[in-house]
Amino acid sequence: MFKEELKKVKVKQDFIVPIPLSRERLSERRFNQAEGIARMMRGKVALCLARSDGPAQSRKARRERLSRANPYEVITSVEGKTILLVDDVYTTGTTLHQAALRLREAGAKEISAVTLFRSV
Repeated sequence: MFKEELKKVKVKQDFIVPIPLSRERLSERRFNQAEGIARMMRGKVALCLARSDGPAQSRKARRERLSRANPYEVITSVEGKTILLVDDVYTTGTTLHQAALRLREAGAKEISAVTLFRSV
């Protein structure tokens, strides 16, 4: 639906990093929607993050989402890199903030984010 529009986006960051799903969630869904969005954009997609297993955030209340432990870990070097995080929906911002925190801790130089939708 947005494929042509996404291809027009010129990504200047070193890496486009989709928000990963847990293995459990990926097994249920069989695809990562954020990775699909990232691969439609013009730029280098890098799977730099992994997510520990746990229930989907969409099944949690807002308060639970805001107080969860950070489930992300950096699995490849991002030292000095500029990164564009990609996710499908922005709800509380916790997902993007936690992923960005891990990338910053791993030495990423600059982190930006984009989502396709904003939940209200």
